[in-house]
Amino acid sequence: MPKRRYNPDQLFEKYREIRAAASDEDFFSRPEHKRTQELWCAAHFANAYDQYLAPCMVVIDESTTNTDTDFNLETAGKVFPFQLSEVQEPGRRRSDEYKQPEHLRPTHDLSRGSALGTQWVRDGIQRKAAKHYANAQTLNLLIYLNFPAWEQQYHDIRNTCAETAKSFASVWLLNGNTMCVIKTNPELRAFDGWLVIPESVWHDER
Repeated sequence: MPKRRYNPDQLFEKYREIRAAASDEDFFSRPEHKRTQELWCAAHFANAYDQYLAPCMVVIDESTTNTDTDFNLETAGKVFPFQLSEVQEPGRRRSDEYKQPEHLRPTHDLSRGSALGTQWVRDGIQRKAAKHYANAQTLNLLIYLNFPAWEQQYHDIRNTCAETAKSFASVWLLNGNTMCVIKTNPELRAFDGWLVIPESVWHDER
């Protein structure tokens, strides 16, 4: 299978080339751009990991073969498989939103994300756990939190998600300018609480 290694900057560049050629409507509605969004997520995560935790590379399988691994993180002489997921407000239809002019798109209630976000994260992890991946105990889960909130309480999320997070080798959460790890892998560098990272938002990275 064709696999390629990228440093974070190279992966961001690959993403931006694809993103620049797509309209907002196509980017959020065409199935092939789900993979494009995953490239951004992997690049954003790896960039932060590389800057604040340890040097790393990202390995992407560029074939059309479906596997449980969305990308591999190479660091400290080892390879760690990652599965990607996204959590957004239940019932949101993003593809419909981006068919409308920007000034007509709905605004989102930040108080809902603050009050219910922890439950949405737990439900997102549970949906992944319910798939019973064959290699789940060695699979690391990276979740992009795509919902607005006034605040996201790290310890509340970690404690609420602790039981279902046991299904994976580690569980990381990422948004536009912070990330955290709520279930650690002893072979990956980690930290406590939210880490402020260089900001990147996929719909602006073009």
